[in-house]
Amino acid sequence: MHFHQSLPKPNPSKAPPAFYRLRDVTRISALSRSTVYRRISEGRFPAPVHLGGRASAWSSAELQAWINDPEGYRTATPQP
Repeated sequence: MHFHQSLPKPNPSKAPPAFYRLRDVTRISALSRSTVYRRISEGRFPAPVHLGGRASAWSSAELQAWINDPEGYRTATPQP
């Protein structure tokens, strides 16, 4: 059984982040880096958004959708 939490509650004086980097994603999801990327390829975890250059991050909305239903989460099409 997995125990997942919601994304951190925003500080009223600060807007919540629109994107989370891999370090945050592994902490929030309790999945390893390799498991995150394997599930992305299987279509069972949100894919990162490319932010430019070599930077990529996960949309907070997509990550929350996975947190709400980790076993039932499916992307429209698995990543190659």
